[in-house]
Amino acid sequence: EHVGVQGGFLVVRPSMKTYLKLRGMVYSGEFYPGRDGNTSGWFKSGYGPHIWGSMTVQGLLGHYFDHVDMEHSVELNRCRYNNIADNARVSTFSLNPKFPRGTLIDQVRNVSDPRYNYKDVYCRDGRKNCDDVDCQRFPIEKTRMVHYTYCKSPLKCKDCNYMETYKEVTCYSFIKEWFRVRSTLTGEDLPHMEDDAFSTNVQLLRGDGTVDVHQGNCYKEYMMGFCQGGGQVKYASMKQRNMSLLPDDYTVIV
Repeated sequence: EHVGVQGGFLVVRPSMKTYLKLRGMVYSGEFYPGRDGNTSGWFKSGYGPHIWGSMTVQGLLGHYFDHVDMEHSVELNRCRYNNIADNARVSTFSLNPKFPRGTLIDQVRNVSDPRYNYKDVYCRDGRKNCDDVDCQRFPIEKTRMVHYTYCKSPLKCKDCNYMETYKEVTCYSFIKEWFRVRSTLTGEDLPHMEDDAFSTNVQLLRGDGTVDVHQGNCYKEYMMGFCQGGGQVKYASMKQRNMSLLPDDYTVIV
């Protein structure tokens, strides 16, 4: 019921009135410990340490726009905007909603091994149905903004040894898109890599929500050769560019 705001993506209309109210709340120091989600956090309203970053905007804004000013906020679909590929449900692997485990893909499930036979149970946000925010299954084609904090940075060149849940399937589609965009920049030619340079699992999310698993070279399939193996030391750095040569009216977004 008491969920935070993801601070990685906020669209705001500046308001001095709202700013002063929020500042006053911070200055009050009215933040209480506890993880019950009912009497902890800001003004004992339940926006407490069970939320990542609850002492910052992620908990404060959740409290403010759910309890103080409910008329001036709109919640966007967090899979379409700021997708982190997380499971919307708590699983029997870990009942702590702060550490959601991805849903096992069918090819990995093993009924004789509890580690590979857990199941999803209830929604982390307290609703009975949360399929609309099951971001681990949300296709990259419908995603407008990706947040890599859960999937980790593409520059880390993650190996493909752990490919067991829908989270990994979607994360690697995000990573592939990052490298695809990089390949469109002038001078960023695709590095040479043989198809059989590595033998790894390659997983793709089908249109019907199932997962295709086959043997291939994930460093070429997902990372287009810009990662010549696992680990950040294998990352091929981008070409240096002299930004001073750009025209005065050129806008650089970082």
